[in-house]
Amino acid sequence: MKVLVIGSGGREHAIIRKLKENPTIEEIICAPGNGGIAADAKCVNVSAIDLVNMVDLAKNEKVDFCVVTPDDPLAMGMVDILEMEGIPCFGPNANAAIIESSKVFAKNLMQKYQIPTAAYAVFSDAQEAIHYIRTENRYPTVLKADGLALGKGVLIAQTEEEAVQAVNELMVDQAFGQAGKQIVIEEFMTGPEVSVLAFTDGHVVVPMVSSMDHKRALDNDEGLNTGGMGVIAPNPYYTKTIEEKFIQNILNPTLKGIKAEKMNFAGIIFFGLMVANGEVYLLEYNMR
Repeated sequence: MKVLVIGSGGREHAIIRKLKENPTIEEIICAPGNGGIAADAKCVNVSAIDLVNMVDLAKNEKVDFCVVTPDDPLAMGMVDILEMEGIPCFGPNANAAIIESSKVFAKNLMQKYQIPTAAYAVFSDAQEAIHYIRTENRYPTVLKADGLALGKGVLIAQTEEEAVQAVNELMVDQAFGQAGKQIVIEEFMTGPEVSVLAFTDGHVVVPMVSSMDHKRALDNDEGLNTGGMGVIAPNPYYTKTIEEKFIQNILNPTLKGIKAEKMNFAGIIFFGLMVANGEVYLLEYNMR
């Protein structure tokens, strides 16, 4: 079997190292890969977001299976186009990747399937967002770019001035490009964060061990979100009681939503959770 792994980071390298343990895999190709990955796989310089040339690479190399891990190609439909060419993939189709690529979609999905999450409002006009902030007058408040921003499109404003500045940064200055065309303004919640990743084929979901990452830079969590730095596992705040509430109130309703919305999800779904006052809330989804 010949396998293509799409991406160029440490995550892809770890996957390749594990794939090498499978005796049925004869060759692993990584695109674009990096210098370190080159020691474990054949690297080909094709961008992870170059759908056309990536498909050509997969066809020319007669790839039997593909693992797609970066956010952008998943959101763009890399799995869809590869599967159209008869190449099975590990990773969600575009209609499932939207749970990460659109914060608005994700929050609406949570609301529709009664998944506990922070209260929120959606805006596509900067002045309307600023009016809402001033009317609500609640701080801190959380502002999220709708689209993909490499884990950094979340801003926490401590004052009205900071909130207005964040709206302008996201929507007017377009600090994260089109990701800020729409924004979510969300209730600020405080408590320990829990990360749970789970394998799913869209019909069954199997969680892995819980973990805890450290999203914000600087001491005392005073900096911006980084996308996650450093992880411990299992998460000490993920007690048996919290796990049961997560499965009943978040995991199972999410799977119900995936099925009902006919989302083609074969990969890993990430649940970003927060524990507050003995309850567990879903802050965000990610996917792989």
